[in-house]
Formats: sequence, structure tokens, C-alpha cells
Amino acid sequence: MPSDFDKWPDEPDEPDPEGRWDAPEEDLVSVPSVEIPGDGDEAEDLGVEIDGDLAKFFWATVVYANVAIAGISIGLLLVGFREQWAWGGGAIAVGMFALYRTYDLYRTYQREVAADENDAAASDGSPEAETSGEDAEE
Repeated sequence: MPSDFDKWPDEPDEPDPEGRWDAPEEDLVSVPSVEIPGDGDEAEDLGVEIDGDLAKFFWATVVYANVAIAGISIGLLLVGFREQWAWGGGAIAVGMFALYRTYDLYRTYQREVAADENDAAASDGSPEAETSGEDAEE
């Protein structure tokens, strides 16, 4: 008596779909390797140190800019497509405030932190103060 697992006499032989993976070295393309100089972090390799004030201002402006883009775009979509003036206007207002704060943080950084760095560089006599001093005076 045949069991359920016996082959049927009229069943065709099916190809093995995983049979092509038996010899992967023949089928795959060889990818050349590249050595990258330096084993550590890229910032350490390049000798780059980021000032704490710069990092603080940068991440604050990134967050405010993202809120501004989201608020203004979502607000315009709500007003334009759904005619929800209250929610859309509120989102636009939040976005505009965040955009103002982004600009204000940029100006504050230019006025306080960059000006202090330029004054310190000018007292050292380095040429960096001459090139970046124009932006701080605006």
C-alpha cells in the first residue's frame, strides 16, 4: 500500500531550485578589496575636534529646521487639500516660529561664538581671522 510520501508515478521530476547554490564560487563575481588607511574613528584620524558650543548650536538648529519644514509643509497641505484652517494655520505658525528660531540661533552663534573665536585668532596673528571675520560682522 502506497503512503502519502511516495512519489506518484505520473509526477514529473522538478528541478532543484537550490541546486545552483552548490558551487557559489563559480557563480558569484569576485569583488576587489580596498584597504582604507587608519583603523580608528575618522574624526580622530583627521585630528578634528568639535567645539561644544558649535555642536550645541548645530543640533539645536537641526531640530528647529526639521520642525519648521514639517510644520510649514503639513500646514500648507491641511489648508490646501482639506481646508482645515485651524489645524493648518496652527501648524504653519509653529513652523514659522521654528524657522525664526533657526535663524536666531544662527545669528546668535555668529555674533557670540564665532566672534570670540575670531578675536582669539586675531590676537594669535593667524590668517584664519582675516578670512572669517567678514561673516561675523554682519
